[in-house]
Amino acid sequence: MPLKINIWRVLGLLAIIAFAVLFFKIVIYLGVSLILFLVGSPLTAWLKKISFRKKQMPDSLASLITLLIMIAVIFGLFFLLIPPLVSEINFLSELNFNDVFHNILEQFPNVKNMLLKMGSENELQKNLSKSITEYLNTKNISLIINNTFQYLALVTGGILCTLFITFFLLKDGKIVKESILVITPSGIENEMGDILKISKKMLSNYFVGLFIDMFIVGVSAFLLLTFFGIKNALIIAFCAGILNVIPYIGSAITLIIAVILGVSSCISSGNYALIEPTINTIVVILLSINLIDAFLIQPFIFSNSVKAHPLEIFIVTLMAGTLGGVFGMVIALPAYTIIRIIASEFLTHVKFFKKISEKITI
Repeated sequence: MPLKINIWRVLGLLAIIAFAVLFFKIVIYLGVSLILFLVGSPLTAWLKKISFRKKQMPDSLASLITLLIMIAVIFGLFFLLIPPLVSEINFLSELNFNDVFHNILEQFPNVKNMLLKMGSENELQKNLSKSITEYLNTKNISLIINNTFQYLALVTGGILCTLFITFFLLKDGKIVKESILVITPSGIENEMGDILKISKKMLSNYFVGLFIDMFIVGVSAFLLLTFFGIKNALIIAFCAGILNVIPYIGSAITLIIAVILGVSSCISSGNYALIEPTINTIVVILLSINLIDAFLIQPFIFSNSVKAHPLEIFIVTLMAGTLGGVFGMVIALPAYTIIRIIASEFLTHVKFFKKISEKITI
């Protein structure tokens, strides 16, 4: 009998994996919807407690308000970014590359001397111009435009599906629990119920904390960059907040984008002499914010939300990055949190799992 039970469990696991592979898009929609559900569920729960004339707010209305607030925040940020981003793209498209290249080299004599060892300035300009022209040829531009329209339709459909799923998850959070309990083997339903309960609480705290951290980093970057007169501060701050989701690597990508935008602003004003001070200012500001975030803000937020030591979080993130690259680093903490929750219920007899899950209370 135990052998038959194990066979059915294995078959059930294989069926779930096959579903995930065959319907990968649906799995993505469900994953994004679950994240939005975990972020929005505290607000929905608060709205449901509001009463008017001794009548509580209906679940549907509370869920709809929560969803509309999240949509308004996301679209509001993008609409703030579109005007400066379009302006920057138009400026870059009209640049005279040869003049810009010559003026930049004049400001950095050491770099100029190093590059001139590879050939004359005219030769370098021709080679770079040729490379840029080949990359930005008509064929590539047409391909990008075609793919943009193709993926725009796909993304629009995905967004609508995700919002639809998120609404019903917010309206009836028990759907997730009941769906998982349906495929849970008999005999461990109570344990699985406890796991789902604590998982929802801890993951919700984690994602809310993650968005708070993104907000703090983005706002700090915007205020400091604006104070020191750096143009495109809003775009840089948005990148700093969004890319902060990717541990360690995200800050490096943000720094590269910020330097490019900072140099572009100096070129647009014709102040080539400001390129070096601008780069130094951007580097100092972003590095300072990232160091404060890494050593003060993140340890406080994440250690409290997932109940793990900051060093433990750091090691887990590095291990996940080694195994799964950038994607592994992004999902490291949620996955590790779920593993610890499961361990606290089923694997406390193993010393290692008992140790890593001792701070989790079910």
